[in-house]
Amino acid sequence: MDEVYQGSYIGMPVQIELIRENRVVLQTYSEPLDSRQMIELRDQMDQVILPSAAGKMPIIADFSNIRNLPGTILTSGTSMIRKPHANSGQIIFVTSNAFVNAMAHTFARLSFKQSIKVVQSLEKAYQAVDALLSETG
Repeated sequence: MDEVYQGSYIGMPVQIELIRENRVVLQTYSEPLDSRQMIELRDQMDQVILPSAAGKMPIIADFSNIRNLPGTILTSGTSMIRKPHANSGQIIFVTSNAFVNAMAHTFARLSFKQSIKVVQSLEKAYQAVDALLSETG
């Protein structure tokens, strides 16, 4: 059964759900989004969600509803991917926006410790995580 994570995200433009029998994190972003919220999100992921995972947990980051990114997204984003949590699995960015897509591909190129994939639809993200889950059993 999938569930909405009951964390401290009241007022944040990020909804977190545990899906695929709590083996995948779905982060759904909405505007307005700022760098402070991204830092709070990382703290919650690192301190609450990922420590309870049984292993590597794929993350779908759905940016479908985002048109504007915070001005500090490269700085805050690269610091997040350079020190991933041990249970952080592949991150799958979902976006059809050209600018957000370019930023996601930039993160993928800058990431040495974190596997990143960029897709244009949530359906393709689900297909990717289902393939990852079938590999791990």
